[in-house]
Amino acid sequence: MKKHLLLASFVAAASSPIAQTYFSDDFQGAALTTNNAWNVQQVANPDAINPWVLGTVGGQYAKASNFVAAANHTADWWLITPAINLSAATNPTLTFDNDTKFNGPALKVWISTNYSGTGLPSAATWTEITNLFTLDPDNANWGFVSSGSGDLSSYAGGTAYIAFQYLGSSTDGATWEVDNVSVTEGAITPPGITPIADVQATTGGDQSDLLGQVVTVGGRVTAVKAGSGYWIQDKVAPWSGIYVFNSANTVAIGDSLVITGTVAEFAPGASVEKATQITSVSAFTNVGAYPPYGAIPVSTLTVNAEMYEGVLIKVSGASTTVTPDNFNEWDVNDGSGVVKVDDFLYLTSPTPVLGNVYNITGVISHSFGFYKILPRDANDVEFVSAVSVSEMNEETVSIYPNPSNGVINIKNANNETIEVFNTLGSKVMTTKQTQFNLKDGLYLIKVGNKTFRVLVK
Repeated sequence: MKKHLLLASFVAAASSPIAQTYFSDDFQGAALTTNNAWNVQQVANPDAINPWVLGTVGGQYAKASNFVAAANHTADWWLITPAINLSAATNPTLTFDNDTKFNGPALKVWISTNYSGTGLPSAATWTEITNLFTLDPDNANWGFVSSGSGDLSSYAGGTAYIAFQYLGSSTDGATWEVDNVSVTEGAITPPGITPIADVQATTGGDQSDLLGQVVTVGGRVTAVKAGSGYWIQDKVAPWSGIYVFNSANTVAIGDSLVITGTVAEFAPGASVEKATQITSVSAFTNVGAYPPYGAIPVSTLTVNAEMYEGVLIKVSGASTTVTPDNFNEWDVNDGSGVVKVDDFLYLTSPTPVLGNVYNITGVISHSFGFYKILPRDANDVEFVSAVSVSEMNEETVSIYPNPSNGVINIKNANNETIEVFNTLGSKVMTTKQTQFNLKDGLYLIKVGNKTFRVLVK
């Protein structure tokens, strides 16, 4: 088990989990096939590369990489659990930690109820459940992220197998690592810890249902405002982040904290909506430093929602539509809608130029009537491309409506090839038609050299 996992910190600081466990492995055994009898199947491995193995740098975990002898190799490798008995389950959930580096296909997660336990997966029926989980969005740095809890309740009452599929080719292939795989009854919440989602929950307006109550919450630090406070998250998911108004304790990004304080609402200036926060901290424990959580990839339109308040997110391919004003706030749009970027934590330098495209990471705050991205430092504002004078004079490609009810229209495509990708990076369509249909979901649509994020609901 690598040094990570906020949940493990909570358990050490508070107590043991209160959930029925149907399967759990932190890969501390001597080999993948001896501890919990994992089954490694090679659907494609023409160059006889060692497939899923036990990683041992900084701990133990399952690892797959097709990069051997300075070259990539074709790979389709499955890491399959033993049979998981869910006959007594009612609300089983799957969680795991994952980490990736380098460019290549995303990890896939599958479930089967009729696999025999041996042999190639093609002999059974498998359902892909990758979209239930958060996969590490950062392929440039090492650092495990939590998958969040995937709902397996539709498989309760029988036997199930979980599989992690690794894919690679002769031209690319990422390294993927998996740790702390667990199937339990419901979510694991240590006694005495209130999930941040419960603090952020509202049944009327934007005010926390727990306003004024003293709660104990835990989370990993995602951003710090010196002399003021910090943001924490207890998982990589919407509703999972909150600001803690506390200048008495010094923290750093990645620190795992357990704190007790009062739920409050703060509305600076003329803001109508308030931002939920923890104030009057009466108890503070820093459990230790852990790898920072990764940012959740979202569209610029999606950011403008209560569920992402206090959460670390990342928008990609966002063009500057309004340059910084007197308050150093500027607007960006990835094609789905506008969101503001604020200098509360970092003043972007050089000054953003109208039309320039950026990938922006930051925590979400709400003030003066707007949701805003707060980049933490220069690394959070990644310059992608500049707009030339000729480009600015071209007819603008547009996609509408966005959000869409399923029908996608593209204006000024100029017979360019249109490519559609899902949130896992898989291409779902290539066409030159300027009107087509998509199922519900978030998509990346590339028209020539222009990219848009489109929400279908």
